[in-house]
Amino acid sequence: MRHTIFVPLFHDQSALRESEAVPAGDGRFKLVGSPPKHERLLFKRGEIVECDIRALPGGSKGLVAIRSVSADTEFQKTQTVFTVFGALMGLVLGAVGALWIDTSLAVAGIGAVLGAIIFAFCSRRWGDAAWDFLSRVFDGRH
Repeated sequence: MRHTIFVPLFHDQSALRESEAVPAGDGRFKLVGSPPKHERLLFKRGEIVECDIRALPGGSKGLVAIRSVSADTEFQKTQTVFTVFGALMGLVLGAVGALWIDTSLAVAGIGAVLGAIIFAFCSRRWGDAAWDFLSRVFDGRH
């Protein structure tokens, strides 16, 4: 689901431009909209930003990007940890799932690789939310 957020201009941070974004978890958004060709925004397409509800020039309120999380080293470390643990979990679950289908080393290897890739991607993309969902599935609480 796409949302409209407002991003400050690079040279005049009091001026705001509309941009499309998708939720990235924890109240953060990933910018997906293309910026106007003649203007440079403070945050680039693909960046994950934190937003705050602020008054807009027209008097209404809206989400305004206030800080890039993508550039934060702590965020990058967290993403790396999610990716590594997701790959390890996917490796095991993929191999077990593949062995359930057929008991051969080739099938187990393929399942392990596919599981590692899928879980690493999902863990990096959704972070804690992916792990919460996985724990609910294993607990039987969907």
